Amino acid sequence: MAVNGWRVMWLIAVFDCPVKTKPQRKAATNFRKSLLKENFMQYQYSIYLRHFPTLASANAEIELLKYGVPKGGNVSFFILTDKQYGMTREFLGHISIKRAPMAPDQLQLF
Repeated sequence: MAVNGWRVMWLIAVFDCPVKTKPQRKAATNFRKSLLKENFMQYQYSIYLRHFPTLASANAEIELLKYGVPKGGNVSFFILTDKQYGMTREFLGHISIKRAPMAPDQLQLF
């Protein structure tokens, strides 16, 4: 079967967990670590995403992760097709950085 952009899925985990006490911070950290262990990529501090070949595999991952949601935490899982994710627009603000001087294109020996 050929790869189809409407069958391939992206699972986006968005969460907000309480972190006022040490046990709450530990639970939130453990949840983030569980996402990383499941091969999610950190997109922003509380937004993680992962690519799945099918909707069934994305749903199976949600079933696995829902048991690790910290008490008092709010977690949402968004499922997007690869085509939908491909329409994402990202805008990065201007970041002022110091750049190294440009290297010459050719090495000059003499």
